[in-house]
Amino acid sequence: MDSIEIDLCDLINKDDMLAIRIADENFPYLYIMKSTTCVVQLRKCHVDKWGSEFSAGDEVLHGYYYEQVGNDFLHQRLVKKIKALVPAKRIIYICSEMAATDTFVMQDSLHRRILKCI
Repeated sequence: MDSIEIDLCDLINKDDMLAIRIADENFPYLYIMKSTTCVVQLRKCHVDKWGSEFSAGDEVLHGYYYEQVGNDFLHQRLVKKIKALVPAKRIIYICSEMAATDTFVMQDSLHRRILKCI
């Protein structure tokens, strides 16, 4: 049987919940985000609100980050202050089992599935 290779970025839709990996050795992935677009290719260079630089042609995703509530990493709330721009290559998991709500508590089983993708 032939295997079919599908790029994860091709499966992302508006309002999807996504696990994003960053280059911090202390965290296997640092945040969950709610997409507000599908993956797009930048037409010109861009610097986001956090000072991250993106080049023309980079594939990115727009959306909002979630932040931890209290000391429980699995309890998150949406931060709508600033729309984020994320390199598509940093997306490691589409959380299709979760609805894009303003707050959520991630199930431990989902957390483990995300960690297996790293």
